[in-house]
Amino acid sequence: MRKPLAFLLREAITFTTYRTVLILQLFSMVISLASYFFLAKLIGQNLIPLLSPYGGDFLSFLLIGVIFQNFFAVSQNTFSQAVASEQRLGTLEILLASGLKPWEFLFYSALWPYLLTLLNSSLIFGLGLLVFSMKLSPNIGLALLSFLLTIISVSGIGMISAGIILVNKQGDPVSWFMGMLSGFLSGVYYPVEIFPPWLQGLAQVLPQTHGLRALRLSLLQHAGWEAVGSEILILLAFSLLTVPLGVLTFRWAFRKVRRDGTLGFY
Repeated sequence: MRKPLAFLLREAITFTTYRTVLILQLFSMVISLASYFFLAKLIGQNLIPLLSPYGGDFLSFLLIGVIFQNFFAVSQNTFSQAVASEQRLGTLEILLASGLKPWEFLFYSALWPYLLTLLNSSLIFGLGLLVFSMKLSPNIGLALLSFLLTIISVSGIGMISAGIILVNKQGDPVSWFMGMLSGFLSGVYYPVEIFPPWLQGLAQVLPQTHGLRALRLSLLQHAGWEAVGSEILILLAFSLLTVPLGVLTFRWAFRKVRRDGTLGFY
């Protein structure tokens, strides 16, 4: 337990050192929530036909998308950002030479970003429920299953990105491409049904699309297996594909930089 606690303590000390940033982040979050509320009041009625499968409430639809997009972003970016940060500081080679296994480095480096995102999302969720009257009818079990499978499948893509950064040092086309498509195509801010058929088809190649649909139906409509089972099976397939591919990519990258002697370079 000492290794993960050491990583958490290091990140917590760094984070609390910059208190002004923390205050500004909290203020920005409240302003964003208020913006979502008034945006929902403005356009919610116009989108009810497309939102009817999700309960018809645009604010609830939007907040779930925004909250879980934060988790998707962490899963996709935290591994590559950890590698890049240690490369810039010149500490990556020291860490990995200290007996820390590469998978331990990736896993422990992700603990703080996930914890911070969990706290941030819990606060947004609480404010959404208590202040902005977010409407829920949750099926907790299926919502958690959908959430976990989505995080796992996106984390596999994140490990691929980390391997690319380990070799290239800068410039990660996988993370850039997935990040750009995710916000646009996966239905974070609007239902994917608003797209023309060819874009709806393209959206299906993203695990986030299936994860968000399953999450929203589970949380807003108390959907059962018959409604979200196909999405969960697709997420399972994504996980079985992306995680092994991510592990193999990172192992290949780690062996390559060690062989080339560029592990500590930036």
